[in-house]
Amino acid sequence: MQAIVFEKTKQLQIQDIPIPSLNSGDVLIQMELCGICASDIAALKGDVSDYSPPVVMGHELAGTVVESRHSEVKIGERVTVNPMLTCGKCPNCRKDRDKYCDSIEGIGHDIDGGYAEYIRMPKHGVDTGKLIRVPDTILPEELIFLEPLGCCLNAMHETIFNNTVAILGAGPIGLIFTQLLKRKGLTVYVFEPLPHRRLAAEAVGADDAFAVTQEDINNLQQITDGGVDTVVSSTTNNASVISTAFELVRKGGYINFFGLSPEGETLQINLEEFHYTGHKLMASWAFSRASLEESRQLILNESLNFKPLLTDRFPLMQGLDAFDNAISHRGVKTVLCP
Repeated sequence: MQAIVFEKTKQLQIQDIPIPSLNSGDVLIQMELCGICASDIAALKGDVSDYSPPVVMGHELAGTVVESRHSEVKIGERVTVNPMLTCGKCPNCRKDRDKYCDSIEGIGHDIDGGYAEYIRMPKHGVDTGKLIRVPDTILPEELIFLEPLGCCLNAMHETIFNNTVAILGAGPIGLIFTQLLKRKGLTVYVFEPLPHRRLAAEAVGADDAFAVTQEDINNLQQITDGGVDTVVSSTTNNASVISTAFELVRKGGYINFFGLSPEGETLQINLEEFHYTGHKLMASWAFSRASLEESRQLILNESLNFKPLLTDRFPLMQGLDAFDNAISHRGVKTVLCP
């Protein structure tokens, strides 16, 4: 089968590799779609280190079971995955904090993922509830967003919101946050340098979408009488983005640095100033099993509009072009299909 293999930093290859063979209890999934995630791009660039190459990347996936050696899984079921395979027994796993499990293996990070024609879900993953089934009526174009939506929902539960929010970045994550926050009845302002993404933000309900200029920042401060209650950074948290977040938030407000940060990026705070501005700083990442189930229900209920998000499709054989497209931000969400 064809697969896109992350060989090492800055090296991605399209290869012919064997279709995964199954052991007792395993499941074979035929891929329908798999989204390119910002974390995969960061790993390719060398900005993050939580990958174990060589590995087939891809964890935002939708597929169909074509072979099952597990008594509880039927051929023909439409599925996606919780890509964090963990022990299921430690204190963190028992408390739905799988991402802190010491024995975690990530699908598309440490074991082969969805940038391929087929993927194997091991028995342990099925037994610990990491195979997520949905009705056939759910389109692959919606199902690939179950995992990123679960990440956003997890962050929503961890963050304090009042009335106004600024979202930094109108990529797929920023557009999901925008919709979730509008569902809560909040006023949402999006900051995004690319015009086509600002249009997408407005299409999914943002109250206004600004370019990231000093004039825009000053305008937002004036509109909100000193800044928004909460900032959610859903883009790469480099020095420029960090500075913008602090310019947009009011005194006593909240900042969630949700987006990835390049390895080695630091946040320096004048503690005296921090004391008197009263900012509340946090970071959210990944998801819980509960937030993935909540995500599944929202998708089943057609609660969000994913059409403005999925903009660019590439076959596996054009996988390198697909990554170039995603890295260049030519659309919003780039996906691969066999």
